[in-house]
Amino acid sequence: WLKLGSAVLGFQRDSVISVVVMAAPKITLTYFNIEAAAEKVRLALVMTGTPFEDKRINFEEWGALKPTTPYGQLPLMTVTNADGSTKTFAQSVAMMRWVARKFDATNTLCPADPDIMLEIEEIIGLSDDMAKAWQPALYMGMGRHTSYGHPAEWSEKAECVKK
Repeated sequence: WLKLGSAVLGFQRDSVISVVVMAAPKITLTYFNIEAAAEKVRLALVMTGTPFEDKRINFEEWGALKPTTPYGQLPLMTVTNADGSTKTFAQSVAMMRWVARKFDATNTLCPADPDIMLEIEEIIGLSDDMAKAWQPALYMGMGRHTSYGHPAEWSEKAECVKK
């Protein structure tokens, strides 16, 4: 059997070829109307030519959705298979890797060569490190300064956190 895109070719002994076409799953990616954590997943889907619904929600909708999500966080990827079964995933890096492994017919996003893949994994790790280093500045600017040890009434806040 040989997988080519969404088709599986089966070669039989007397040069008879049978083709089984597998329907692509329906993918819905849910996140806020910003790039941030979901953007790497959107880019992987676009780069692989994979159709998906880009569902952008506002912060009011998030309040109602949050208790229904794995780990209480976004982005959220819902995959609906041809048989109607669905699976919901969290964690954007896991989603990005899944898209690359499942849909990248060129083997450029997830190459089989371990040396090339190591370079890609290194960049993914560096990107995660930079996002973690930048996150406190983002959250302090959003008024979550108490999460970083500052008192609720912080006289220096306006000077430290400039919008």
